[in-house]
Amino acid sequence: MISLFTAFATGEDFFYEGAFIAKVKYQRFNETTNSESFKNEIIKNNKKLCIIECIGYNDTEIIEKLTVYLMMNIGAKEPMKSDTSEIQGVLWRSFSKEEIAEFSHTTGDTNSIHLTDNPVVQGLFILKELCNTTKVNEIEIKYIHPVYGDNPVYILREENILKGFSNGFLCFQATV
Repeated sequence: MISLFTAFATGEDFFYEGAFIAKVKYQRFNETTNSESFKNEIIKNNKKLCIIECIGYNDTEIIEKLTVYLMMNIGAKEPMKSDTSEIQGVLWRSFSKEEIAEFSHTTGDTNSIHLTDNPVVQGLFILKELCNTTKVNEIEIKYIHPVYGDNPVYILREENILKGFSNGFLCFQATV
């Protein structure tokens, strides 16, 4: 999974400083191998939205696929405050500033929003950790509000929907 993220973040044909991930879909078809090769393809690219697909192969067999929907240089929507000031869900985890910086360096994600004194947690880092927590082979996550470093994240599960809250905001919603 990390190699796939690195292939996505360091793709030669694309630079996404200032963009943010609106949605991501990850599918694992088989276990990853050391001989996996990767292919990035821009599916759609305009002023507002860029859709990139990164596929990991073992010879001709698809091992895993990442589809990323990037909002291009658009101001974020007004965040949705949760209906109650009470903590919603179960404490899942916090992402330390050091973990966020390490993930950026490991994957080659140099977007400056992850490398500040108040860093935004990478959408792909959240994806990785949700996959580790849920053990699913397919997940789709819509990102609604940033998760910031050192802030606790709470998960509320409603059937196959996982809602992630931080600082009283609904930050992401995952379908597993």
